[in-house]
Amino acid sequence: MAKKGTTKKTSARGKRKKPVAKATRAKAAKAARRKPAARKVTRPKAARAAAPAVNPVRQLAQRIVDLTIKHDDEGAFTLYAANVQSVEPGQPAMVGIDAIKQKFAGWHAMAPQSTWRARSVTVDGNTIAIEWEGDVTFATGKQATLNEVAIHEIENGKIARERFYYDRTAIQP
Repeated sequence: MAKKGTTKKTSARGKRKKPVAKATRAKAAKAARRKPAARKVTRPKAARAAAPAVNPVRQLAQRIVDLTIKHDDEGAFTLYAANVQSVEPGQPAMVGIDAIKQKFAGWHAMAPQSTWRARSVTVDGNTIAIEWEGDVTFATGKQATLNEVAIHEIENGKIARERFYYDRTAIQP
């Protein structure tokens, strides 16, 4: 006969189980009623994406925008190749950095005040296209909004050619 507080049972396979103390059965029953402990799920750390390669033409585009907004002519001159070609609507091409400096001086004499916003900047290969909107006050006192598209072709990290497209009547007195 079994001792008090123990049991002798036969398992499904027909083998006799060892006697279990009553206290141990109570602990086992209590443990069965408890919620299972939450397991900490460890996920493999995602591989960090490599930083995208810096596009020097995109950086140059941002530099053009920044210098134009700041009216930093001296900084802008450093962006041009020595033999740059610049074309404005209805005018012959200007060639060379000295021609660019004269063009800037002529613009400031004609329009001493202006505020520029880059509406869109697109970089494709070695070409930068910037859509500008400018609020311009001319030396005559006339005020106008000038919408312009500037196309800059880049060679060896410098502006080699540029073309500007805008309504010429907007800048006439």
